[in-house]
Amino acid sequence: MQPTIQNPNLRFSGSFTRRTQTRGIILHHLAADVSVQTVHSWHLQNGWIGIGYHFQIDQDGTIWQGRPMDTVGAHTQGHNHQTIGIACRGDFHRVKTEMPQAQREALVNLLRHLRSIYGNIPIHGHREKMATACPGQFFPLDEIRRQAESEDTDMTEDRVRELIRQTLAETLSGKDTTPSPWAVPEWNKAIEAEITDGTRPRGYITREEAAIMAFRAGNTK
Repeated sequence: MQPTIQNPNLRFSGSFTRRTQTRGIILHHLAADVSVQTVHSWHLQNGWIGIGYHFQIDQDGTIWQGRPMDTVGAHTQGHNHQTIGIACRGDFHRVKTEMPQAQREALVNLLRHLRSIYGNIPIHGHREKMATACPGQFFPLDEIRRQAESEDTDMTEDRVRELIRQTLAETLSGKDTTPSPWAVPEWNKAIEAEITDGTRPRGYITREEAAIMAFRAGNTK
């Protein structure tokens, strides 16, 4: 199920740098019970353009947008150019605290959503990348990771429709640029005769494309 992400309408003090690759997700806790607006103001005071995380999740399960998802964050030194940063509101280190169910479910749902976009990229705790206690000794890191990386069986009607749409889009795009071995001779002749432009050799075609190709073939001498 695609998560609902709230826009807090934060004002950043500079421009973003687009991320050219995404190789992982890093989880944090805020070590405080503060709003996304407060975190944004803290990070502005650090001299940053604004909040360094891409998402913040509150205890009630609300997911807030921080930096745009495809931009470079400021959450884990040395890893910002290739990771997405998610922070959970609350302190999971100094006081033994169990993550609220709503917050846990929202985090797992967001992680599954991100992995459906970027592939099965790994999920790390901040402490696994830097010398820090974050996201805290009481943060259910292993359990969250296990749930997020397991198969999502919540196949709602909307989810099925989205999977079909993605499958059709990939099929129609014909990403494989190499024709099947048995089709190579005729495919090359069709290109020479300008019946096809040679793209998407293994992709489906629309009715209008089929009509144009048939017309061209009928007028080929």
